[in-house]
Amino acid sequence: MDIIVVIPLRAASDCDESGAPRFYIDGQPLWEITIQHVLNAKGPREVIVAYDDDRLLEHLEKWKDLVRLWKRPETLSHAGVTTLDVLSAVSASLTEEGTHPDYLMLLEITHPLRPATIVEQLIQVVNEQPADAVFTARAVHYNMWRPDEDGLVRIHGGTDNEAIFEEMIGICSLFSPRWLATNTPFGDEIDVVPIDRFWAAIDVRDEDARWIAEQYVRRLKSGSSPK
Repeated sequence: MDIIVVIPLRAASDCDESGAPRFYIDGQPLWEITIQHVLNAKGPREVIVAYDDDRLLEHLEKWKDLVRLWKRPETLSHAGVTTLDVLSAVSASLTEEGTHPDYLMLLEITHPLRPATIVEQLIQVVNEQPADAVFTARAVHYNMWRPDEDGLVRIHGGTDNEAIFEEMIGICSLFSPRWLATNTPFGDEIDVVPIDRFWAAIDVRDEDARWIAEQYVRRLKSGSSPK
């Protein structure tokens, strides 16, 4: 299985005015945590860091021999651009150069507490049962409400044996390149890998969430919390 990893970086959200990392966990920049995580994993052929500002290059220098630095077009740096937009652009660029991986794997730096073996776990899923997309999600067993034209509608979160899923593609997800340029980037055949650990689902763009993540890392170092 030929898999290429894509890690999007956007200076406006990930860096301060000098281009230095904006957020750290345990003294380590978020992008370093994610880059190191996937470099330690078995399976991916290549790691592409899709950056958008040359000020980032100074801080990515230490990784230049281990990852490919791909500068995305300015049109993909604006607010409202999604990680799937970036993934699609990388896919198109790879196609132009004659590279045709089976899957592109997406990891976002804002989920630094992802499970240690999640990369290998998703690769195993598509090795056993190929799909157009496989994404990480959090199983929801509680009830939610959504508005419609008649007011509020209750959505049941399912039972212990049947849940609905909250999409969390940034933890780790796989996409077939042939679908990324379409209006249905997930394709027709979709699989989900449920994430049942609260820590992995933390999005550390929020200050309070970063504080919680720091406490978890300290617990890990003290040996008082399971990985």
